[in-house]
Amino acid sequence: MNTKKLLITLAPLAFLIFNYSCGQSTNTNSRNDSSLIVIEKVNAEKFKQLLESGDGILLDVRTPEEVNQGIISGASTINFYDDDFETRLKLVQHDKPVFVYCKAGGRSSEAAAIMKKNGFKKVYNLEGGLNAWMGKGFPVSKPEGVKDENIKQMTLNEFNEILKTKLPVLVDFHTLWCSPCRKMSPVVDKIANDFKGKALVLRLDVDKSREVAKQYGIQGVPVFILFKNGVEKWKQSGITSESTLTKIISENIK
Repeated sequence: MNTKKLLITLAPLAFLIFNYSCGQSTNTNSRNDSSLIVIEKVNAEKFKQLLESGDGILLDVRTPEEVNQGIISGASTINFYDDDFETRLKLVQHDKPVFVYCKAGGRSSEAAAIMKKNGFKKVYNLEGGLNAWMGKGFPVSKPEGVKDENIKQMTLNEFNEILKTKLPVLVDFHTLWCSPCRKMSPVVDKIANDFKGKALVLRLDVDKSREVAKQYGIQGVPVFILFKNGVEKWKQSGITSESTLTKIISENIK
């Protein structure tokens, strides 16, 4: 076969190889798109900008002693060194971006890797940690108190007894370290008072009522479930308006 005929014969094959290679290149680029990267390390300026512009969860993984010296306002707090750190971490909402930080960036990097392993969609890790944040002159605040006389601890048997009531039961699955939970506390307590005698409204400590949390598949806090005659009628995750909670209770009162 002469050279001209050989080139004509190979041309279709070359065309296919070229197109396959371009397709592979395009897919690689799309995989490297920042929106598809689970963990993204960002500096203090970018961290603050993203935090203020988005609907995410802010998480401080330092020790209680460090936390008492000041936090970024609105942070949930889980001590990285706690034996049940990963168990508690799983209660953070997976479907929202998580903004994680520690003192200098080391523990938060490890926490971010654990979150990736557990199926979190997006994690922003503060490069340089709180040191970098404060180095830019950004504010910190004193942590909110965690004492809560209204939060309940129950075994599964105790909880099942509660559900035997003829009244609708609204349960706020809750933890003391969760900032969104703390924001909802006064709302839920107000609703409990408003519906006294007509419905039961309670806040349940998931950390201390793990049998109940497991039974009802609680994978993020806060979670609100309304029961009627022992049956789950409605469920919603995350911060929820007073009007929504009031409406769902009212609809289930005879």
